Amino acid sequence: MPGPDTSRRALDEALDALLTVLHHRRLPYMVVGGMALAVWGRVRLTQDVDVGLSCDPQGEAALIEALRKAHFLPAAPRAIVGHRLIVCRYLKSSHGLPIQVDLLLARDAYQRQAIRRAQPIPWGRRALRLIAPEDLLLYKLIADRPIDQLDAVSVVEEQAGRLDLTYLRRWAKPLGLTRRLQPLLTRYRHAAGH
Repeated sequence: MPGPDTSRRALDEALDALLTVLHHRRLPYMVVGGMALAVWGRVRLTQDVDVGLSCDPQGEAALIEALRKAHFLPAAPRAIVGHRLIVCRYLKSSHGLPIQVDLLLARDAYQRQAIRRAQPIPWGRRALRLIAPEDLLLYKLIADRPIDQLDAVSVVEEQAGRLDLTYLRRWAKPLGLTRRLQPLLTRYRHAAGH
């Protein structure tokens, strides 16, 4: 069984190959999921790469073909939690591990706004566009699995005093997340010492 360092290197390889495709096609993107959580919340094991991106429906076929040429094996797009999802396997890892890559194609104003707000962070030879902490929190509330609830708490605690509460409240209402957000904002105020 591969160790954590091997798995991490394999994830980094898959992400680098994906970013090459996205940059070549000039598609706006943001890294979400466990890789973003490691920056804005707590570090936890992740075995896939999750990326949100803007790609119009007419461009999906060309994106899928570009992914195939870059050694990804994409499945047909499907709908999931307000996104179109393309699940891929990256097959060219030097570590022999096929890596799952989930592409969440933005379909509404909020998702496109989140991609525009992505923050560049240094990553190897390039800058990586990482989902903003407020948007990671909202994405976790939308998904609402038990692991996402724990992740949301970790973002609130790690970002105490640094989240844009006005932005969170503004988007929580149209996304139907106000009730889920309220207990986290209470926890946030306590963590921030307010």
